[in-house]
Amino acid sequence: MASNTIHPHLPRLAQAVTGVLCLEGITFQDPWVVVAALVLVVTGRFAPRWSPVHWFFRRIARPADEVEPAAPVRFSQTIAIGALVLAVILLAAGAQRVGWVVVGLVAALALLSAITGICVGCEIYRLALARSGSVGDVREGLGLQGTGPWLVVLTAPGCARCEPVARQLEAIARPQPVIRIDLSSTPEAARLPVRSVPAVITVDCDGLVRTTRAGRLDRGVLDELVAGM
Repeated sequence: MASNTIHPHLPRLAQAVTGVLCLEGITFQDPWVVVAALVLVVTGRFAPRWSPVHWFFRRIARPADEVEPAAPVRFSQTIAIGALVLAVILLAAGAQRVGWVVVGLVAALALLSAITGICVGCEIYRLALARSGSVGDVREGLGLQGTGPWLVVLTAPGCARCEPVARQLEAIARPQPVIRIDLSSTPEAARLPVRSVPAVITVDCDGLVRTTRAGRLDRGVLDELVAGM
């Protein structure tokens, strides 16, 4: 089963590899380099255990202070796969100019993500999720019991900051309960509108997400979230 979370630096390494290969293909007008980029993206998306990029990353990466939901990254990979498949078809069909334009677009977006951390595909995923309102009532998916409202902290294995943040939130909120939800074992939680974990969300009595906070979760931020319940 694929993990619901991902190390925040892994997508940037994979995007860098994709971007560099696409640039190499454009420079030398070599479609086979584009095919190699496509194979690596497909492997990373559907069989990460066998991905050379993932294999290399596992051997050099340090434990992450925070992790990210994998769903936006997978969506972005799917877009990249579609674009590279289109490019390969165009190049094979003799539409060289259009094909290389598509490859150049993939290279530009991949390198933008690798250098700045701005993942266009991920942002499209989050925007579509927000506009569709598909998150809806989260009580059943998150296993929330009682009448609410609920104060929830999202955690995940391999996240160094998750346990300290969860403990500090519990201390601040006491005697109000804090619901811990492990993102890796609660698939529905992966659809929540958070960019990284640890994250704290507040859920209204009707099961709708009221606020989400991630990133810099210091004492002041946690105090503010608890006070807003």
